[in-house]
Amino acid sequence: MIEENYLLTAIKPERQDIPVGVLTRQRLVVSDSVSIKGLVTGIGVPDWSDGNEPAKNDASVVSALMHSGCRLIGKAQMDDFGTSISGQNPFLARLKNPIAPDARLGGSSSGAALAVAKGAATIAIGNDCCCGVLIPASYCHLYGYRPSQGMVDLRGISALSPSFDAVGFMSKKLPILQQIAEKCWTKPPKAVRFKALKYAPTLFQELLPIEAMLEWEVAMNDSKIRSQDVPNFGKLALTQAHNIHTVILGREIDLQYGQWFDVHKPKFSDETAEFLSRIRGNSFKEFVETKKKRELFSDSIQGFFSSGELLMIPTSPGQPPDDMFLDDTFLLNQRRLYAIAEVAGLAQLTLPFLNVNGTPMGVSLLAHPGEDRLLFEAAGRWFI
Repeated sequence: MIEENYLLTAIKPERQDIPVGVLTRQRLVVSDSVSIKGLVTGIGVPDWSDGNEPAKNDASVVSALMHSGCRLIGKAQMDDFGTSISGQNPFLARLKNPIAPDARLGGSSSGAALAVAKGAATIAIGNDCCCGVLIPASYCHLYGYRPSQGMVDLRGISALSPSFDAVGFMSKKLPILQQIAEKCWTKPPKAVRFKALKYAPTLFQELLPIEAMLEWEVAMNDSKIRSQDVPNFGKLALTQAHNIHTVILGREIDLQYGQWFDVHKPKFSDETAEFLSRIRGNSFKEFVETKKKRELFSDSIQGFFSSGELLMIPTSPGQPPDDMFLDDTFLLNQRRLYAIAEVAGLAQLTLPFLNVNGTPMGVSLLAHPGEDRLLFEAAGRWFI
């Protein structure tokens, strides 16, 4: 059915392993990159799926949810190879943003976001490397959560870049998102008392278009949010994070997929092909040196916000762009923004806080590694 064209595989009747449990009312959809027993775990590229066997087990995170009564509705399409921001896949159905039809849907987990936005599922899971879950959540007026490193088991998730891979979650409702996150945490979050919410005004001023900035200022004035400015957190920090992210991502993609690329020469969308050609080919020496730079960058984050504090940044550099127009500056700034949490190993929660000219725009909270619970505490206090 065309109404379900975002699904690669619709599971009918819906699969429910345990008929009782705390999650019996929740309907789960997973992205192509998430393993489901009996189905091929893909990367959004048909040539890859055609050459691989069906998964023998569910991904660990899926297993945890299914053992609590969750119902699985199917696997959803993702963009080709999981690095695109547009969320479109040239091999599959062209999907539309259900909130703003002329705007981009966002990727990589575009099909999963569409399923939640349309109400077919209450929770979605995908790989958030390159902001593959948080971007479509932001573009579709959803809550999206990226755990800090080590908080959620990655077994059964197609690897893109081991340094930046993370299970990402989406939902329309924050309480549901928090319930799912707590069910999937493999270790308890740090018992840290919330100290302050900090705000990076420079990022908003430098990145947002004027109409988005005006909406942001109105929303902040109307809210009861109390925040402290971090005036020096701007494009320099973004550029440092982006440069580190690009080198490590490109090298790790080469290590995992480079030989397959060279043999099969798969076709990609123009956006994916251009991005891969730009980031691949770094030397092992450069890779090692950049790993050291990553450690220094992660330490430097402490200078902007410390343990027990949260940092507020825009999830995207404005509202989602027009679906038919590719803005290179917007794409670059989007990649710079998502590099912060991925390079520093931070937890990130995007919130459906703004609506600009009829299109949604997310705002993110960042927390130090292991302090994930603070994100939900602050969001529940000020953003719902």
